[in-house]
Amino acid sequence: MRIGVTGAKGFIGKYLLSALKKRGTVVTLPRKKKGLPGKQELKRFVTGTDLFFHLGGVNRDTDEEILKGNISGTSRLLEAILDNGKSSARLIFMSSAQVYSMANCKTPIRETRKANPDTVYGVSKQGAEHLIRISGVPFTILRFSNVYGPGCRPNYNSVVATMCYRAVKGLPLVVNGDGRQGRDFVYIDDAVSALVLAGFELVSGTGKIFNVSSGRKTSIKQIVRQICRLHKNTRVEFLTDKKNAGISYCCDPSKFSGKYGWRPRVSLSKGIEQTLSYYRGRKIT
Repeated sequence: MRIGVTGAKGFIGKYLLSALKKRGTVVTLPRKKKGLPGKQELKRFVTGTDLFFHLGGVNRDTDEEILKGNISGTSRLLEAILDNGKSSARLIFMSSAQVYSMANCKTPIRETRKANPDTVYGVSKQGAEHLIRISGVPFTILRFSNVYGPGCRPNYNSVVATMCYRAVKGLPLVVNGDGRQGRDFVYIDDAVSALVLAGFELVSGTGKIFNVSSGRKTSIKQIVRQICRLHKNTRVEFLTDKKNAGISYCCDPSKFSGKYGWRPRVSLSKGIEQTLSYYRGRKIT
């Protein structure tokens, strides 16, 4: 089997590549610093490929670059698959819980909730989902909550990684608001397990959309408490004047769990311990 991966050099992509080594021949689509892959690059990538894991995109940049990277990038990939790929090729798309509105989330978000994103990144992921849905390419869309773990970039897209990094560096943990706001966290090994299951365990139906999440809301204060327990003498600062500090949410993964038998196996406490150990073993600059 020939397996294609976009976003292979990213945090999750590196772990996924390792998990796919014994599954077949893996090919990747190099990401340019600016601009999208050309037609010839895409043709080489899609020709003869049986299964695509589409992780590539942009989540930290100008609004224009985020929209271009996620919507136009997905559009070009789909066009290449339809023009030069196998008719039987399938696509696993790594989407985000940010396609939902995070306002007034009193209960875990299910897939039946209308996508109504609050951020440009969420809009771009929703746009990519729409393109995939109407393309005719068989697909599975996984809407991930906050993925974290060793190797995740601090000050980028994981509050856990950022706080673990700051603790090891001797910096205070900065909390917006009082820390009662909650999030839904998935350890990297569990995230990759979900991707692999979606790619290789065929289930009935087409056009499937699933949440991949812990199903648990964990407050930022709980994360801080865990880090302080594992890394002594860590200082904490609360910025009580920050806006939107009270937004909390989590997603319901029961649909994916029911179809694939997946459940998160790494507890948050263990995941934080592993992430701290990673930063302790690296030269912090």
